[in-house]
Order: sequence, then C-alpha cells, then structure tokens
Amino acid sequence: MALISLSRPGSIGSLTLRNRVVKSPNTTGTCNPDGTVTQRTVDHYRRLGEGGTGLVMVEYTYVDDDASKSVHGQPGAANQNHVAGLGWLADEVRSTGAAIGLQLVHCGRQKFLGTRPMKSASGSSWDVVEASFGVRPEPLTLEEIAGVVRSFGEAAQRAYQARFDLVEIHAGHGYMITNFLSPHTNDRTDAYGGSFENRSRILLEIVDAVRARVPRDFPLSVRMSVTDYEPDGITIEESVHLARLLEEHGVDVIHASGGHHARMEWEVSSWFMPRQPHRWGWEKLKAAVSIPVIASGSLVSPEIAGEILDSGSADFVSLGRAMLADPDWANKALSGRHLEIVPCIRCNDGCLDRGIDAKRSVGCTVNAEVAEEGRFPVVRAPEAKRVAVAGGGPAGLRAAAVLHDRGHNVTVFEPGELGGALNHAVGSTVKQDLAALRVHLVHEVTRRGIEVRAEAADAIALTGGFDEVVIATGAPQRVFTGEVAAGALALLPGDVTARRGELSGRHVVVVGGGFQGCETALRLAELPGTSVTLVERSERLLRGDEVKYDALLLPGRLAQAGVETHTGWEAVGVAADGVRVRAANGSEKVLAADAAVLALGREPGGTGLLDAVRAAGVPVSAVGSAVRPGRVYDALHTAFFTARRV
Repeated sequence: MALISLSRPGSIGSLTLRNRVVKSPNTTGTCNPDGTVTQRTVDHYRRLGEGGTGLVMVEYTYVDDDASKSVHGQPGAANQNHVAGLGWLADEVRSTGAAIGLQLVHCGRQKFLGTRPMKSASGSSWDVVEASFGVRPEPLTLEEIAGVVRSFGEAAQRAYQARFDLVEIHAGHGYMITNFLSPHTNDRTDAYGGSFENRSRILLEIVDAVRARVPRDFPLSVRMSVTDYEPDGITIEESVHLARLLEEHGVDVIHASGGHHARMEWEVSSWFMPRQPHRWGWEKLKAAVSIPVIASGSLVSPEIAGEILDSGSADFVSLGRAMLADPDWANKALSGRHLEIVPCIRCNDGCLDRGIDAKRSVGCTVNAEVAEEGRFPVVRAPEAKRVAVAGGGPAGLRAAAVLHDRGHNVTVFEPGELGGALNHAVGSTVKQDLAALRVHLVHEVTRRGIEVRAEAADAIALTGGFDEVVIATGAPQRVFTGEVAAGALALLPGDVTARRGELSGRHVVVVGGGFQGCETALRLAELPGTSVTLVERSERLLRGDEVKYDALLLPGRLAQAGVETHTGWEAVGVAADGVRVRAANGSEKVLAADAAVLALGREPGGTGLLDAVRAAGVPVSAVGSAVRPGRVYDALHTAFFTARRV
C-alpha cells in the first residue's frame, strides 16, 4: 500500500520538495584528501536522488582549513577550490528531480584525524579520541570564535554559489556547536559559557552570519539534538527555547535528532534500541515553532515514517542508514512495494565498524554497492545455467535472488523454514530489524518464483542435473562438552523462538557470553515472567569478533533488561534444577534454573559437501558461514559477489 502522506509535496521556506522524504546526512569517506568531491561522491548522491528522495542532504562538510575537519574523505566548503566540485555534485543530484542540501560543520572535540589543533568550547575531552590519538581539545579563544562564525557564513555562501537548494548548520551530535550548547562539555566563564543565553550565543551568531551572506529566500536548516542524553547536558526545555530563537533569527526548518558520540546508542541507535527514539523530543519542538520540523533517528520503515506524518508528529521524515541499505527506499515506499525495500538492520557494521571507523569509505551490511554505485551491476549471464543453492538462510536466499536475476534457473534446497539463523528474530521486539530482513529475503525469493525444495541437499542431489552449485549451509552450533542430565531442559538458541511459550515464566540460564549468548539473553528477557542469567567463562562478555558498538553497549542493555551476569565461570553441567559452573580456581556452584540455552556460538562446519560436489566434477562455491562463521555482513556480501560470478 502506498503511503499518501509520504508522497505529498512539502515546503521549506521558498523551496518545494516533491515529497516528504529526506535523505539524512551520512559520512561516506569518498572525497579527496583536500575535501574536493570525487566521481564516487557524485555517483553516490545522484543514485540517492534517482531513488525518489525529496531532499538529499550531503554529509557534514567542514567550514575552515584550521580545525573544523573531522574525518578522512570528508567534503569541504572551506575555500573557493571546493566550489567547482560542489557545483558538479549539486547539478547531478538536481538532474534527478530531487533537491539537494549541504550540511556545514565544525567538528569540535570529535576529530578523528589524530592531528592538532583540536578546538572546542572548552578542554573537556572525549576519552575515546584522547585514548586513540593522544590529542586533547583546546578552548577556542574569542578571536577564534569570531573566525569560526565568519567561516560558517562564508561556507554557506559557497553552497549558494554552487547552486545547492538549502544549507544546514550542524548543531547536534557532539560537534563544536553542541560543545557550546551542552553544560556537559562547556565550562567556560566568559560570554560563551554558563547561562543558556551564553551557551547558545555562538549558534545564533552563526545563523546571523549565514543569513548575512545568502539571500533571505535561500532556505536555512539547523540540525539539533533534542538532548545529548547526558545527565548534566542539554535539556529539552533549553532545546525548545533554542528552537524558538532559531526561528526568530531566520531559520526555515529544524532537523531534529539526538545524542552525541559519547552516547552513540542514541545518536546511531543499534538493533537492540527502540525505533524513533527521539520522537518525544521533536514533538515538543514542533509544538513550539511555526516552521517545519524534520524527524530523524531510526525511522527505518515506511509504516513508521508514514505514521509520523499522518499523526502530525513532524512535517518531514529523515532517513540515513535506511537509504544506505536501499537507495530506492523512497520509490518503493511511495509505490507500495514495502517488502521489496532492503531493510536497514541497524547493525552499525558496514557503515561504521568496517567502514568509517576502519578508516575506509562507508559500507553497508545489506547493500554491497553503497559508495560503489554502478561498479557491480547484476547483468544477464552469457549462458543460463541450472544452479542449485544448498541452504535457505540469509546467504542462500541472497545468492538465489541474484542468480535468478542473472538469468539462471535456480533451485534452493532447505529442509526447514526459510530464513535460517534469522528465524530466531521472529516475534522479538529487540530483533525486529533482523526479522524484517528475514521477511524481505524470503519475499525476494518468493516473488521471483524460485523453486524451493523442502529437503536437505546431499552430494547426489546437488550433482543431479545441475551445472553449478552454491553451498550456503551455514555453520554448525558449537557443541556443549559438559554433562546434560536426563530430564534437563537444554535448548539451542535456534529453539527459543519456536518454544518461547514453554520458556515464558521460567528461570533460564544462557550458557555463553559471546554475541549469540547476549542476543539470546535479550530475546529471553522479553518473555513474560522469564528471569534470565547469563554465564561466561571469560572475565568479560563479548570477547570475540563483535561489532564494537555491541561490545561496548550490550552489557549495559542486558543489565537494563534485568539479565543477571556471571563472568569468570564455565558451565560444566546442566541438571533439571540448575547449571553447574566452575571457576578457574576449581570452585563450583550451581545457578538455579529450570531451563538452559546453550549459546556457545558456531564453529567451522568442514568442507565435506563442498569437496564431494567438486569431486563429481560440478563447479561449486561456498558462501556465508559455510566458508567460516561470520556476521550477516559476511553472509550477504559473499553471496552477492559469488552469485555475480556464476
């Protein structure tokens, strides 16, 4: 079903957008070291425009050549040498029918280049940056503040010269302006510190400087955090007051988000966080101003975005990672093809952990082509083949869809329910994003009419009339080596969803504190009346190859969910009334329980099936965890690139 509210045109100042969907700024890391745009930058943003978005916001762009640049590959608007490339970018995006905006920033204390100077409101340091680079922020002098204000005005003028449709001041997410706004990072005693009036002074001066440099009918946006979620930080009352002041100073739209880098779970919410977490805040801003408000932050699905508009909660919806996952999000949402949208699973793996944080360009777990637009087209193969795919998990389903689009006749062998390891997410609130991915991948195979055989694939079946084979059987569960007594209820993580009714109201011990164990514990903690204990033999949870945001934040989330954690204890036996655990010194105790879930992770499954098919003379490849146990990223990327070669 198409969502009429999303498709309605909307106005920001003098600018009319073709719909209410905004592409939120995401760092891509695709620009040259000098801040000039590249062909990759242009291709990426043009592709977003082609996807039907009303307004494409270009990632945060630094305003001076002193201390405002935050990260590698970042675009600049700091001097006239940047204008030509920005103009090229603007023209290419506008050719798609989308409007284009440029977000301007000074990084403040969130500088990830390891270089000096680092300038902020005060010397308040973020321990992550300081530990990584040994650089602490220096407080901006009054003369330097005046220079920064001037630089924002000049950068906005360059955006206007480059024919952007809108310019946005980034006053959120822990960058320089937020360093002034928040008492958490501002301990100044001069005219820019202390009272709200003083802390907001620099932003209002920047707004005035921009307004002095561009025509009044050139739309101006301010991106702001409704709060930084620090106990001593920005309050919603101050944000409401600030929004009113911004309107008085000539701002045309408020782009509302939340959090800062030190509270990343709010700024770039992970899969275990609620969707639309800042709604409570942007609704207060909207009630206080007459200019439009753009809602942002884990909106993810068309249903959520449409409801926000239908209810009057906000005037526009802004999606960032969701459009890295699928640049056609808007076109599909507006035409009612919701199940065809490749869903963002909010894993922060491709975009952050393996992308920008690894000093690379942005990537995406579910979209192998992001920031490489046009380089990996799925085209018809020179020869149509009969291809067997062994396994109906995420890797197998993705491979099957791509193979079909290559023109091959595809058969999937799967003895169980399609979805594989993703099936554990069904019915879970904390895993709703993974559940959405499962629905999408199954839908893509179903709508293509791909044959699915409800049987396990052996070498005989796979070599019976097939020209090529793809092994996507996943990795087996690591075996528990302790004793399991007769009558004890000991399950595997994959059993939890199907038997959640049986587990409700029980006391469950989860054995294993890796990613699988932690997410299983969260899943169990959702069940009514269920108490959960997590036991891990290492001294801390999540010591493996997890996304670092999960490793940092999941232990706290488990505590919030009421999960009791025991580290430094190895489970050695499961009985009907509890799990026996042993410490390194040999001492033992029993954790009371009437059920146990053995979540020890996965291990390599061997190459027996692969070798047997190869020995029969049939070309064969392995994808996903059939190669080695990995994340969803590995499953989908290996499936995509392997299928393109068949």
